[in-house]
Amino acid sequence: MRYIKISTLLPGLEDLLKKNKALVAKTGQAKLVLSADQHQLPTEKISKYAIKVIKRLKQAGFKAYLVGGGVRDLLLGKTPKDFDVSTNATPEQVRRLFSNARIIGRRFKIVHIVYSNNDIIEVTTFRGGNPSQLQVESAIPREGKRFEVQVTSQGMLVRDNSYGKRLEDDARRRDFTINAIYLDIQTGELIDMHGGLYDLTHGVIDIIGDPETRYREDPVRILRAARFSAKLGFKISKRTLDKIAPCADLLQSVAPARMYDEVNKMFLTGHAQASFKVLTALGLFSHLFTLSDMLLKSSTCRDFLNHAFASTDQRFHEGKCNKPHFLYAIVLWNEFIWDFYEMRDDLMFSANNINYKSLISFLAAQVVIEQYRLTAMPEQIIRSIALLWRLQFLLESKEPEKYVNETISYQGFRAAFDLFKLRSHFDKNLVSRVEFWQPYYDQCKADAERRRRNYDENRAARDERRGRRNRRDRDRDEVRASRDHDERGSNVNFDETAADKRNRMSKARNWRKAMNLEP
Repeated sequence: MRYIKISTLLPGLEDLLKKNKALVAKTGQAKLVLSADQHQLPTEKISKYAIKVIKRLKQAGFKAYLVGGGVRDLLLGKTPKDFDVSTNATPEQVRRLFSNARIIGRRFKIVHIVYSNNDIIEVTTFRGGNPSQLQVESAIPREGKRFEVQVTSQGMLVRDNSYGKRLEDDARRRDFTINAIYLDIQTGELIDMHGGLYDLTHGVIDIIGDPETRYREDPVRILRAARFSAKLGFKISKRTLDKIAPCADLLQSVAPARMYDEVNKMFLTGHAQASFKVLTALGLFSHLFTLSDMLLKSSTCRDFLNHAFASTDQRFHEGKCNKPHFLYAIVLWNEFIWDFYEMRDDLMFSANNINYKSLISFLAAQVVIEQYRLTAMPEQIIRSIALLWRLQFLLESKEPEKYVNETISYQGFRAAFDLFKLRSHFDKNLVSRVEFWQPYYDQCKADAERRRRNYDENRAARDERRGRRNRRDRDRDEVRASRDHDERGSNVNFDETAADKRNRMSKARNWRKAMNLEP
């Protein structure tokens, strides 16, 4: 198991957590509060911006807590990357408090408070249980101010902006117990309503409420259960697991754009190999990718994917960036090449000449379009997938020297070679081609690093010049202000400086944004 047991819990708390979990199982919800002395969380790891947001909300008279993955990671001894805040302030009230806030989402409104270094604090309003709801025919959100909640006949929430006032209501609407632990940064208290602390110490993913109902409300929770299991190394509780297979087909009603986001979270953030193992064990992999069952059951295909995902995880842990187009090129490669050989063999009996370039383009488009119905990739991703596949044939050429200039001229050459190198682990006929192309790959990589260094140096020089101009303007304004002060007297107002004007205009723009007065 890869989860980290909570080592900071003091002796005697194990029994307390166990009793609380038993009470939750019996009554549905049971509040447990641990003081700062009891949990001893490393609060110094909390983002200063999250603390700033919570303090401002509380100063305005609202309740506000740190919740979700940030609290979970602190309890696991990790340094959180994301911080979520839960409050009884509505999204509109939050936006009025923060000039750098923006409301996003229609189905489920949340507020992103964006700081200058791209740190984003996500603020959600307490969820409620307002019975005022409208049943819709499909999973397409409908505008209707009379209805805060809209559900399909299958029970899927397509609009959920029913707000609550109590922390207990909000906790009941969260997905898993380990994500429903609240931290009051002012008092230092940990608040657990559903036995999340017990589950966290025992490495368990347990859904809050009735599993089937919660899956029907949002089928993506099925994938989230699998993702947390893979990411944390946790096991899925029996009651949470038992309803996954009967509800798996509900994933077909999820918007392809949301499915695309979930795939990226699973396979690009350092636990792709574990995600593959969990998804195949749960029978969910085919709900995310169009890879045929025949190929997925093939040991050759599974070994290739497992090796490729291990390589992807290694890249992430080395601080390198994993790209979606490379992920899809890996996963769908076997489907594409199977279709290619099948159609090529058919054409050899019916056509004198085969236009391989057109055949590759046609089949690549066919495979990717099928995948698009499940996960809506951006157009640039689609083009990049097709390019990586087309370059495989140039890399595999029996006379590669003829295609050197053409091949290395493509921007996707290095990614294509990475895919080619992964393939060579399972096809020894490609090893000699890898040896041929490796020097060109190394040279392209060195050129790219040199360009990046030049860009960084030029950007640093531009920033320095800009800084000098700003300092010069500020000094000039100070001299002008001082001269005006001397000429007119210390009690006489002097003309507004350029710096004062920029500051005033910035405040005005922020105020207009906060009051939603921007055109």
